[in-house]
Amino acid sequence: MGYKTDAADDLQDDFDLDESLVAPSDHEDNTNQPDRIQQSSSISTKRKQDINDSTATTKAKKQKQKKKNKKATKTHTFTVPQEDTEQCALWNKFMHKTYSTLTQLELADIGLLPKHIYNIPDIHDKSISSIVQSALSTGKARNKVMLGAPQVLVLCSSALRVLELVKMFRPLCKRNVMKLFSRHIKISQQQEMLKQTAVDIAVGTPNRVRKLLEEQSLKVNRLRLVVVDCWQDDKMRVVVDMDDTRDDLFGIWRDTLLPASKNPDFMFKLRLV
Repeated sequence: MGYKTDAADDLQDDFDLDESLVAPSDHEDNTNQPDRIQQSSSISTKRKQDINDSTATTKAKKQKQKKKNKKATKTHTFTVPQEDTEQCALWNKFMHKTYSTLTQLELADIGLLPKHIYNIPDIHDKSISSIVQSALSTGKARNKVMLGAPQVLVLCSSALRVLELVKMFRPLCKRNVMKLFSRHIKISQQQEMLKQTAVDIAVGTPNRVRKLLEEQSLKVNRLRLVVVDCWQDDKMRVVVDMDDTRDDLFGIWRDTLLPASKNPDFMFKLRLV
């Protein structure tokens, strides 16, 4: 029995196939594949470059702003006023930060007054060494030498600043300049030195000086001048406004210096420099 062939399945010899109706072969598709990969790679590279450029721009802007802020900070110089009333106002303003819970009346009771301010003999020379020297020269005739009792007490912000000032003051007096800070020096050692040493100038940080005053190892009987050194460190900080020094500094004033200033036998004054 023979099979009949459907006419639709048979192609005549003269049949022409429309190439537009034929799907591309695997060979033809693979031929175009590298072009696509290259194009995709180019797009990816461009995107990465755009991201890198954007990141670099952001970093550059941050660096520029950082430098601008740093420059602005550096230009903020702490200025110490010269008038007695202005020195008092500055001192009392910063003291209020330490005793913020006190009323205005209570603050007035412990405030610095113009009568407490040391007057500079030479208004044209306001350097700290000149002021210290003036106090020493006027004190020699009146002060009896006592162990552990300086004529001049200088309060400053750090041990490094203490060392700098000690070196500066050495030519001003024959006796050793006493350095009073806690770094690498035990308080017991300083107590022993003060018991055995006559001293004209003592330079120290508020914390260590306060402890020595409280224990009466450091005496104010012979004191003529207290200098508050308002030198600024690399971070533009000052002793009157640093968290590490402010409370002890104003504690020295309230608990020791202010009560002593009411004693007619004591003749010392204070000055911010």
